[in-house]
Amino acid sequence: MKWLLQERAEELKKKVTKQGWYVEDTLRLTLEAFKERNPELVGRISEQYWDVYNTYLEVLKEAQLISVSLSPHGYHLRFVFGSVIVSKILLDISNRLNDIAENIVHLVREPELNLSALLPEMFSFAQKMLRKALRIYVDQNIKGSAAVCAQDAYIDRAYEKFTNEVMELMKENGRLVKRGTLLIDIARAIEEISDFAVQIIEATHYIITAKFYKCEGDDLVEFSLEYFKSQN
Repeated sequence: MKWLLQERAEELKKKVTKQGWYVEDTLRLTLEAFKERNPELVGRISEQYWDVYNTYLEVLKEAQLISVSLSPHGYHLRFVFGSVIVSKILLDISNRLNDIAENIVHLVREPELNLSALLPEMFSFAQKMLRKALRIYVDQNIKGSAAVCAQDAYIDRAYEKFTNEVMELMKENGRLVKRGTLLIDIARAIEEISDFAVQIIEATHYIITAKFYKCEGDDLVEFSLEYFKSQN
């Protein structure tokens, strides 16, 4: 029975990995659409959302099958439910990419703003974070996962800096308010995507260690009641 459980767990991992590939490719398309101000690419982003969604449903079905027929426990139980969590996170990322796509459609109608050039760097960092987080999940190896926390901290700082600069421009020139608001919305979505990548790391840590970990600055720390009290 154990070999069958391992086999089904691998099948579940393949489905989550396929979903991750769709999301990575959608993130690439989103960056390309933003750089080129290309409405046609925006349409492809919306289409790929349904690939991500359908794969999410496949993951749920596989996880249910494993849970009901094979009664996993210990690591395998954490892996099944942790994989569902990772799959839902990937769906959430896809939703945010859809939001960015909608904003790109509106941006095409607005004049250029020089600060737009700062966003591709945030996109690139988000891509690196997602790729690293998915690799850690697929390999079930948490070594080096703190690097994702460091990248998340960088994006948090970049988002704050970008927002402040755009707000200053909007104050100086009221005609830039709509354009600036759209760019801030996109930057916020990228920042949230980086947070989702962190959540994949945290879920994988729980699968492997049966302990809760949270990103704190540039590092991962074990979550505890004492830690929670210190943050409130």
